[in-house]
Amino acid sequence: MDAWSGIPIPNQFLKNRTALERQGALVFQVKQCHNCHSLANEGGKRGPALDAVALRLTQDQLIRQVIQGGGNMPAYGKNLSPAETTALVAFLESLHPAGQPPARDASRTLALGVKTGGAASSSP
Repeated sequence: MDAWSGIPIPNQFLKNRTALERQGALVFQVKQCHNCHSLANEGGKRGPALDAVALRLTQDQLIRQVIQGGGNMPAYGKNLSPAETTALVAFLESLHPAGQPPARDASRTLALGVKTGGAASSSP
């Protein structure tokens, strides 16, 4: 998976991934995200390293960051199809150390009544 930048995605980020996550890795490569972001200390330093981005950002935050950009990151909403965005975010969500769950939106968990070790409130 060599892109124009010539920096391939390290193998550890491709092993044991779903088809959607592997498609997202391909989007990451083709759209040259490696030019600004690193994985396993390989790639650009302009943006943050993404090795554990799923610990810092929830799915909604990842979607918003990819589509709208922010900080030094340009918006990619007009440069990615909805399918590419979905795949890329699925790949980014998989970037967290084994045994550590990705970031979650606590208010969404409560609103949906999902139990996460503590009881979710169902009173009005």
